[in-house]
Amino acid sequence: MPNVKEIPVGFVVERAKAQTCADAAKPYRNLIADWFKENHYELEGYETLREIDDHFPSLKPKAIEVSMHEHIVMPGCVLGRFRTNAESADLLVKIIHEIHRRMTIPLEESRRAQRPEDVRQTTWTWPHVMRVMVNCGIIDENTTKAVFGSLIEHILGNKVKPNSIRRVTHGDYNIVRKYTFDIKQADRAICDEILRLFMPLLSPKN
Repeated sequence: MPNVKEIPVGFVVERAKAQTCADAAKPYRNLIADWFKENHYELEGYETLREIDDHFPSLKPKAIEVSMHEHIVMPGCVLGRFRTNAESADLLVKIIHEIHRRMTIPLEESRRAQRPEDVRQTTWTWPHVMRVMVNCGIIDENTTKAVFGSLIEHILGNKVKPNSIRRVTHGDYNIVRKYTFDIKQADRAICDEILRLFMPLLSPKN
């Protein structure tokens, strides 16, 4: 018997797409979006929401909105559609916020976690994130540590203190430009974990 405590996402999506107009479909989309957000499934739910948005284009987000309710203007180190396309930039913001959440989950909450994504990632560092973003072509390969730190602080806003990332000594920024075979297996594994969070952003767009 299926777990009736979990929202039947596929069923709700089909109901949304079966509606005759965007206004009728919107409550279904909002229900799923709220559930994803409350359960920290926003990244996993990206493609699901996009399925409804592609069916009713007027439902697609028109602006980049994050928890501090600001419009994020991406700096020049962010490349191509990740900077100029509102949907891609919005998703990039959400991914950075999710990475920060996983890196800063309170230890007591982490110990009680029932899902892997709610366990604090104590080995992740911003150099690992920078390496993934450079290798995936999200930011310019010549981006400096200071510029990258400024970008992350810009995205996270009041969740971090000014200069707290660009001047941080935690993590080795030398790994950003090393060949894969020159970095430790543990660092490769961490980068692979972080890369999985970026996959919705890197997926081809229709």
